[in-house]
Amino acid sequence: MKIPEGLIRPIRFYFAVFLTLSILGLLIINFKLYNQGEQIRKAVVEKNQEQAALEMQRVLTFSLNDLQSKLRKISEWDEVFQQLRDPSYYFFWHDERMQESRYFHPSFSNLELYNAEKTLLMPASPSKGYDSSLPQTIDNLQSMVVFRDYNPPHLNIYEPIYQRGSRNVIGYVGVSVDIVDYLLRENTFYHIEKTSIRLHGSGSVSSREIQELIQFKPVQNPVSDELWELIKSFMMDMFVFLSMATILMYFIFNLAFYSPIQMLSLYIERLQKRSGEIKPPEERFLLKEFEQLKQSIYLYHQNLNRAQAKLDEQNQIVWDQARRDVLTNIYNRRAFDEAWNGVLYQYAKDPISTTFILFDCDFFKALNDTYGHEVGDEVIRLTAKTIQDHLPLESPAYRIGGDEFAVIIQNKSAQEIQQIAQVCLTALANANFAQLGVKEMVTFSVGISQAVPEENNDVASLPRQADIAMYKAKQSPQNKIQVYHQLLDREAQSLVSNQVVTTVMKAVESGVGIAMHYQPIVNMQTSGMYYESLVRLQDEDGSMVFPNDIFSVVNRRRLEVDFDQQVIKKVVEDLQNGVIPKNTGVSVNVSAKTLLQPAFVSLFDSMEAYLNDYKLVIEVTENSLVDHMEYAKDVLNELREKGFKIALDDFGSGYSSIRYLAHMPVDIIKFDRSLVLALCEGDSKTRKIVQSTASMILEANYQLVMEGIEDEAMQATSLEAGATHIQGYLLGKPSREPQSVSL
Repeated sequence: MKIPEGLIRPIRFYFAVFLTLSILGLLIINFKLYNQGEQIRKAVVEKNQEQAALEMQRVLTFSLNDLQSKLRKISEWDEVFQQLRDPSYYFFWHDERMQESRYFHPSFSNLELYNAEKTLLMPASPSKGYDSSLPQTIDNLQSMVVFRDYNPPHLNIYEPIYQRGSRNVIGYVGVSVDIVDYLLRENTFYHIEKTSIRLHGSGSVSSREIQELIQFKPVQNPVSDELWELIKSFMMDMFVFLSMATILMYFIFNLAFYSPIQMLSLYIERLQKRSGEIKPPEERFLLKEFEQLKQSIYLYHQNLNRAQAKLDEQNQIVWDQARRDVLTNIYNRRAFDEAWNGVLYQYAKDPISTTFILFDCDFFKALNDTYGHEVGDEVIRLTAKTIQDHLPLESPAYRIGGDEFAVIIQNKSAQEIQQIAQVCLTALANANFAQLGVKEMVTFSVGISQAVPEENNDVASLPRQADIAMYKAKQSPQNKIQVYHQLLDREAQSLVSNQVVTTVMKAVESGVGIAMHYQPIVNMQTSGMYYESLVRLQDEDGSMVFPNDIFSVVNRRRLEVDFDQQVIKKVVEDLQNGVIPKNTGVSVNVSAKTLLQPAFVSLFDSMEAYLNDYKLVIEVTENSLVDHMEYAKDVLNELREKGFKIALDDFGSGYSSIRYLAHMPVDIIKFDRSLVLALCEGDSKTRKIVQSTASMILEANYQLVMEGIEDEAMQATSLEAGATHIQGYLLGKPSREPQSVSL
């Protein structure tokens, strides 16, 4: 990472920035803490006030109902009926008997009886005087709160007295109650401070308005108050601590860091300006690490010259290793470039006959994908050794690509060059690639280009010309050695654009030339099967266009979606024509770009009619599914609901599929061939990992397909690992007519 010039500052600057930001961060935290504490305190106060209001409302409701109930019982008291019939002893009953009875509450200021005309049954008691809290005549039977300057507020309530056995009113009973005293006597308060309860008003007010007139304070929360005080105290302590810590950190930084770094910087500058031994600073540093660094710099300076001498000795070895291919130990592309530049320079000064030979392994990518990278590497090693062993001693081989080898030969005639190339090609044909486990014949193509002084050839064009000749050799099944001539330029262009590209473009546009091949996938539990559809193309003269060339054109021109549509049409045609037997099935591979099309689901509308008679599988690759998981879930689950099965192809070729396995919208997992080979031929640790992965997939109720089964031993190992389906040459090769398999 390149640091801008403006950001290069002294260490003190960055320390000050760090310290300022740290203090600012702590102050922000303190401020937030204070703010949150204040909010909590306010919330607690509001909550207490709310609970107190609810409690007062409940107490008032209960008390008023209770008073009315007490008054009702008084109205039903036998002695009240006696007084109404004969009030001769009313004064005695009112002043003595009634006040000593259980009906008279201590909070009652007065209790009076009224006749049916709402007038006092008897005048005020002559012995005790008249209590004006109750009126001489009832004007309003509604309960009222009466405020008086010389007495606490009283609640006057009335209750009619009914003749027994009827609803005829024969009188009234009225009570004047010290309402505050009654509330305090008859209730227990949990959220209200009892001493704070007050009634404020004037005149007479309806009892329904008591809630608005009564005043009170909620009980204080000592825990909340204490917490708030602790927060404020903590914040003050933190501010003091920050101030002291800042000063202390500044002095420690100067003593422990800045001064040692400054001294060491000056020491290094002296080492850069002068040679020879320079002793380190005599000052002692507070930190042991700086002392060790000082001694290390001193020792490093002493050893630097000795190390420089050893480096010079190693340079030659490194130079040679840098020009050797790690896999084959022959010269690599870097060595070739240097040698070729030397040839060009020499040819410009003194032209001599110069030949460029290019060897290339046919279909190496397919071989590598089929047998795995380890076998592919062994094929490259054996190829390099075979070519090198059959070349002249003065002409080494160079590995300039994955499976491409170049040779530069000078002062040889065209006939001698042809003989050298043929010897190498014959040796390659006789090489024992079978010992590496490769069952197919491994073939090679050779391109030759030559520059001779008398023809005034462009020697710099030899690599390109040899490549054109080699491509021509690839197109020919017999003439695997081709020598460049000028007509090949036009012919090579025709081969690429008119043969391969035209054939592929016709297939994409109209489906012409597409011949679907089918390879069986066998259910090892039921012996049932379905077929994987594999695309093949034939040009006008009947030559086969191989998959590598097909998909090279398709991918280069971004025709994946159109090509997949033509493949689906061909599979549907084979279903219509009965090419694929009923009660089997077929799988179709789709590319990542096709999967991302908005109309992806509708691509398979034409196949829905065959869901009842066939098992229809859509194969998507691991990378395309993992990279677009959220989108793929929706479209693939929609297809699954219709009856299609979804297969995850190339499982194990990536590194992230296991992580997403539980969420993948698939029914079938297809092990990549590399996993199958690791299971059958890997070491014990690798096999255990693959077996555990297979067990996990089976426990998750996925079907497990193992590809590339070539012999019975691989089949037995796959079945032992739990494969529900197998696919490979042991059961059948891809063919135009689907093969039946008998186990």
